[in-house]
Amino acid sequence: MDFQARLEALTHQLRPWSPLWSRSILQGWPESGAVYPEDWLDYCRSLDEAGERRLDQGALTGAPPPALGALLGALQELTALPWQEGLHTLSVAETQGLSAKKTHELERVLALLAPRARFIRQAVDIGGGMGHLARLCARTFGWTFHSIDRDAALQDKGRRWLTRTQPPGEDTLYFIQASVEDGVQPQLDSLFSGRDRASIGLHTCGPLALTQLRKSQGAGFVLNIGCCYDKLELPRDYPVSRFGSGHPLPFTPHALALTTRGRHHKTEVEFARMKRVYAWRFAFHLLSRRHFPERGFVRAGDAPRALYNSPFAAYARDRLERLGLNPGMTDAELNAFEVSARAETRDLLLCHLLRDRFARALEVVLLLDRAILLEEAGFQVELLQLFDPRLSPRNLALIASRSGPTDIERRAPPVGGFRDEAPHDAAFKTRHRYP
Repeated sequence: MDFQARLEALTHQLRPWSPLWSRSILQGWPESGAVYPEDWLDYCRSLDEAGERRLDQGALTGAPPPALGALLGALQELTALPWQEGLHTLSVAETQGLSAKKTHELERVLALLAPRARFIRQAVDIGGGMGHLARLCARTFGWTFHSIDRDAALQDKGRRWLTRTQPPGEDTLYFIQASVEDGVQPQLDSLFSGRDRASIGLHTCGPLALTQLRKSQGAGFVLNIGCCYDKLELPRDYPVSRFGSGHPLPFTPHALALTTRGRHHKTEVEFARMKRVYAWRFAFHLLSRRHFPERGFVRAGDAPRALYNSPFAAYARDRLERLGLNPGMTDAELNAFEVSARAETRDLLLCHLLRDRFARALEVVLLLDRAILLEEAGFQVELLQLFDPRLSPRNLALIASRSGPTDIERRAPPVGGFRDEAPHDAAFKTRHRYP
């Protein structure tokens, strides 16, 4: 894929519509709704429940405005990415205690690694948790594997899992309690350097993905799957490539939050639940704006699910009490207010459905910028869809590799990691045989 051409084409499509995707609809309402073309809103108002759900899936029914149809068609084409094929099926014993999501992710990752990382002898996993990926890679590929995580409790669980059996064999799995950070980290940096080294980060949160990419400039293979883009810091974390710096989009914190919402596979029940949550939140916003204008935007916060299944008055009463507000209204008056505001809350919903159509494109822009950064560092790069988005919505994988190991690296024996540490460093790591 020509990442530069794809990024340039996407930014060309997205930039004119930045007033729609770069700001919060609710916080800026009603001015935020005024930037949506009137013919787009008229079309959306004509949709029935099925049409709304189709729009939420990125599809248009009937006769949409030509500009809207052209834009969504272009964004769908430019965000279409190849899929990683294949599955490394795990046994019942290997997946004992794992969720369906985790099992699916591990089977897909192992299938991806098998043909691409044959020259790898050692690997490091950032945010490795209990070490499930490390354990399976050590056994499947014979790698020496370092699983890094700052959560000691998770690592303790992983150790207990591993020590249920103690078969003979070489020590190949190491738990390292640490945080991977920018800057020099003598105890960690050598793990990321070498053509026979793989650097892996699954669902690296926010800027941690970029930290991994920077740490891994000397690695032979890099696999990164990012998430939580709303935790990125602007302009530090976007754009990061030289080419991207010449083709920037006006990202804002609201736009970063939008990138995490690119999920088009809601069931009917999930879509109906989303509509109810939005209806109550939007009505509460209109209520607070009318009765407490001096408070500006009032954050309702997340409510227990049962409240969204209750009448609006129960939801509003709970939120008002939590915020220390009293509009002096009875439950009947609160419910009547919600009914009176339904036309406006539906417009809010329709604006959100339209704005969400930009989510995947903005996410792909961030990842194209990272892919180009890796290319600029000399890697051969792929950007693939890896996980079923119904199980794991953040499913885009960056895969980067250099040429295979040199003759010297082929002859060199695998390094066990931290073998030359001073005695006082011994507590920093724990090694295990894999079961």
